[in-house]
Amino acid sequence: MIYVYTLEDDYLMPSAALPGAALPAKAVWIDLINPTREEDDQAEAWTKAAIPTHEDMIEIEESSRFYAENGAQYLTASILHSTELKHHGIAPVSFILTGKMLVTVRYTDPKAFTLFIGRATKPGNGLITPGCGGISVLLGLIEAVTDRIADILEGVAGEIDVNSHAIFRRSENDKPMTTKNFRDSLNSIGIQGAFLSKIRESIAGVSRLLVYLAAIPNENLNKRDTRATIKSLERDTQSLSTYVDFLSNKVTFLLDTVVGLISIEQNAIIKIFSVAAVAFMPPTLVASIYGMNFHFMPELDEVWGYPMAIGVMVASAVIPLLIFRKKGWL
Repeated sequence: MIYVYTLEDDYLMPSAALPGAALPAKAVWIDLINPTREEDDQAEAWTKAAIPTHEDMIEIEESSRFYAENGAQYLTASILHSTELKHHGIAPVSFILTGKMLVTVRYTDPKAFTLFIGRATKPGNGLITPGCGGISVLLGLIEAVTDRIADILEGVAGEIDVNSHAIFRRSENDKPMTTKNFRDSLNSIGIQGAFLSKIRESIAGVSRLLVYLAAIPNENLNKRDTRATIKSLERDTQSLSTYVDFLSNKVTFLLDTVVGLISIEQNAIIKIFSVAAVAFMPPTLVASIYGMNFHFMPELDEVWGYPMAIGVMVASAVIPLLIFRKKGWL
């Protein structure tokens, strides 16, 4: 699907491009969503710039993500998508600056794009400067991405606090955590840690994009307000990266805590079995002695023999328990 956005005063006007149609004169942004080969060809005919394929976009090397070709600047960054679902995703999005026009190529639908489009297409939105080109649209998209990441991090921080509360703020009347509780806690914390790694990757990609963008020799980028916007976005990504590090440390701490609690519970169970074994060893020894049935065992012929054996067995079980309790082992 191809969407073309034209500049109308201080807002963008969207329209779906028809096959073979001419590019509108005021077009500043061409948005390619899951483009077919024919749609790629149409965009290339409009912009005279090669449109990268999905295979080109997923190249890991930085040199493959930021480069110039035939006067067009190609920038690719990994953007989060499907963050409301359990299977959080991250996928590359390509930004192509050709002349005063921006071309975006994406095979996912990040919510940041939806939010930006929803605001930028309303008059008086404060996002679009009259007479701006594709660079202003690009910076608006990057700002929407960073704002979206900040919102996501707030949600992750809330989930981490919920897990922390469940682990550290348990009431004395609460039952001990079961195996299922421990498994659920580990699973939840692990999901948050994996999500934070994707957020970190997205922030790193956006940060590299801004660094590359600031170094491009472009007259539109040399404007004071544009440079100030880029610097502000760089500071935002740096602060987000620092916050992600903080949350990652909390996740690591919680994982270590849960593993430590599991070890404590296991040790407590083993201690109970050890104490029971020690407590029953002396009575077992006494019962074994009097169960040998030797002929010359005086106590066997006495009336008090049986009560004495029972008493010795009880005493030999109770005395170790009292000693353990006095030493604080129970």
